[in-house]
Amino acid sequence: MRVSHQFRQPLRALALSVLPWLLALDAQAQLSGSAGIASNYLYRGISLSDDKPVARAALNYDGASGWFAGGQVVTGQLAVETHRSAQWTGYAGYAQRLPSGLSWETGVTAYAFPKNPNWNFREVYVGLAGEVVSARLHYSPDYLGMRERSLYGELNGGWVLAPRWQAFWHGGYYHSLDNAQSSRSEARLGLASSYKEWRAQLSLDLVRLRGSATTDIYGVTTGGSSEVRHVFVLTVARTF
Repeated sequence: MRVSHQFRQPLRALALSVLPWLLALDAQAQLSGSAGIASNYLYRGISLSDDKPVARAALNYDGASGWFAGGQVVTGQLAVETHRSAQWTGYAGYAQRLPSGLSWETGVTAYAFPKNPNWNFREVYVGLAGEVVSARLHYSPDYLGMRERSLYGELNGGWVLAPRWQAFWHGGYYHSLDNAQSSRSEARLGLASSYKEWRAQLSLDLVRLRGSATTDIYGVTTGGSSEVRHVFVLTVARTF
């Protein structure tokens, strides 16, 4: 079975944000990982590193029968924290290719903040992917411990520009079922390159926040009107 790297790996999309076409998966069980640094750790348009650089490492297992699991650790720092602390994420799920050539997946993701366990939360997700575009829908009953049920939908894609160069794009919408002011849309456009075991990417990330949206966790205030924020993010990592 051959399934898109981006489609099957929600955590690797966090760890290297979208280098899906650089590492194709084959029909054999595979253990892989990466370690690197990033100029910012953006998660769904919001910085979980207080707009500071981070180090992170990820480990992933892909079973030949379609089962997969993995996790990552990031040296993050939320706006309310005075020092860096580990942010852990783990996931597990199942993916399979359909006779049409499309692939589907379902799974669960858990996020842990050991120094601030009240922010721990879990999500379930389902997805569908073609050769160049994938879509995924996530649901959490208590997003980031904020007593908010949430839905997050995303589309991802990309294309090859040259033998070692790819362009990619991502669009997502976070919808709170309990607090409309928390809802936001975000997007990412970027270039990725690889050389042997090294991977690098540069992206422009944009997020539109609702008016009067403020959270202590994110440290974001929009001043009473919709605001579009943008930031460039550089990521360099070595795979193994």
